[in-house]
Amino acid sequence: LQVLFQAPTVEKLAAWLSRARREPVSRLVQLQPKGRQAPIYCWPGLGGYCMNLRLLARQLGAERPFFGIQAHGINPDETPYATIGEMAARDIELIRQHQPHGPYTLWGYSFGARVAFETAWQLELAGEVVENLYLLAPGSPKLRDERVAAMNRKADFDNPGYLTILFSVFIGSITDPELERCLETVRDEESFVAFITGLNPALDDGLVRRITRIVAQTFEFTYTFSELQQRQLNAPVTIIKAQGDDYSFIENHGGFSAQPPTVLELMADHYSMLKAPGIDELTSVIQYQQSPPSLVG
Repeated sequence: LQVLFQAPTVEKLAAWLSRARREPVSRLVQLQPKGRQAPIYCWPGLGGYCMNLRLLARQLGAERPFFGIQAHGINPDETPYATIGEMAARDIELIRQHQPHGPYTLWGYSFGARVAFETAWQLELAGEVVENLYLLAPGSPKLRDERVAAMNRKADFDNPGYLTILFSVFIGSITDPELERCLETVRDEESFVAFITGLNPALDDGLVRRITRIVAQTFEFTYTFSELQQRQLNAPVTIIKAQGDDYSFIENHGGFSAQPPTVLELMADHYSMLKAPGIDELTSVIQYQQSPPSLVG
């Protein structure tokens, strides 16, 4: 599944296929390989597929490599991990194969912000240094439809809130006109996979099914109050909020970082912040925050 990222030419594709027969495909997806600075490791949103991080990686420039961390369960014969803690622990093993020691720079978008936060905490617990933790749109988009707005955390196809979020994983919107038809016709995994592949026949139904099962597994993942009380990071935390999002798992709890987090708000919403033109605002805010202009006295 990383062919598009790792093998953009026919020659590289042939080499990739030859290598893939001999060794398993890595979940560490190289989205931007250039740069001498320490790499950025970024977790995507629900479903764990790194495709929508490509533009972000490209817009940030070539000063440091950018890796997306694909969820376990997307490649064939993989099973999604059962908890955020296990996801983070396995992803740390993956990161350390590439970068044995810190300082680490960790980013997470949407649901991926929770995995990035847990990974940062586990790394610090192991004595490593996390240089920066960026949480991009860590809250969920507010659902406006009355049927959907009373969303519970149950991953059932008869839960319109869950089905709306699942739809958005593939379509990148909760306002697309096809959502209404999805809510009216989809009743189970089989009909959902058929619906999505009907909208986009280029999508492999096996991939859609695997991503759907990852969403079902992780949709209910959240921190309890006591779990967050046990987690305090030394790393500087930057929270970048999308327009129209609800409060995130981290904003309702104090004391999660040794120093107050930097909180920045975008005009772009949860989905448009990773697309043009919203991506320009996101990258500008990040670059400004990392290198604010000097005051002239």
